Amino acid sequence: MKRILVVDDEKENVDLLTQYLAGEGYAIQGASESETALHRVKAWKPHLILLDINMPGISGLELIQKIRDATPQDYVAIILVSGNLTADDVTRGLEAGADDYVTKPFRVQELMSRVRTMLKLKETHDSLRRANQRIEELVSQDEMTGLYNMRTLIRRCDEEILRSSRLRKPLSVMLVNLDGFSDYNQRFGFNAGNAILQHTAQIIRSCLRSIDLAGRVGGDEFFVVLVETDLSGAEFMAERLRDAIKSKPFPADKSQLTLTAGIGVAGLSHEVGETRGVDLFKIAQEALKSAKFAGPNSVEIHSFV
Repeated sequence: MKRILVVDDEKENVDLLTQYLAGEGYAIQGASESETALHRVKAWKPHLILLDINMPGISGLELIQKIRDATPQDYVAIILVSGNLTADDVTRGLEAGADDYVTKPFRVQELMSRVRTMLKLKETHDSLRRANQRIEELVSQDEMTGLYNMRTLIRRCDEEILRSSRLRKPLSVMLVNLDGFSDYNQRFGFNAGNAILQHTAQIIRSCLRSIDLAGRVGGDEFFVVLVETDLSGAEFMAERLRDAIKSKPFPADKSQLTLTAGIGVAGLSHEVGETRGVDLFKIAQEALKSAKFAGPNSVEIHSFV
């Protein structure tokens, strides 16, 4: 059921509009003050707002901007309703973010037609937003594992480095590489190899916090960004991930294949300036090389100074 919020400082107007709209099958709430209206926008999330431009306290024009600021990801259609709308009022209202206007006294049929049109506009905005989100997911994800791809993860790592510097928090990364993966491909075939990568990606997800970031950066390598984590915390996470990979065998040819991985860890102090995600990635690569040199199932820690 479509939700419509009626905002007018005169209760009779709210009651009248509520009667008309409820008769069309819409769910209605009313508000006689701008502060109450803003609260209901946030809590109730209406699809459409009928707004009197002449509100006491916070004006209708100011309220439009507050509504837009409060709902950046969830568009709500707004129709201005007033008995003394001048051409300047209409222009300022539309520039402030309103979608349409109706003057009082209005014809009920005209009002309902505009309501239906604005609700369709809301549906169109929502459909476009979902489509854009899906496109963003497709271009940012590694198709095989559903993790970030390298380009996106390095960009996100750059953002976290800036955030780390601003908040004076540490940041660490891990580069994970399965031991002997090429042998698995030759022994079991590429389909099984792909399944191993998906299996490993699931394990990585299960070991991370919601604020951490993970991606597949090529072949059997996975890059992980550990937000607000110093080197000791990153070492703990690396050991936890290494144990998880080894303790969760992969089913292959009616047997259980025990996987292991080398993990290189790099840490960044918030005091280090002009550092980028690619710099941390390179340090993690050096740490991973040392881990591989030490033998299978190894973890190596490098700091960034």
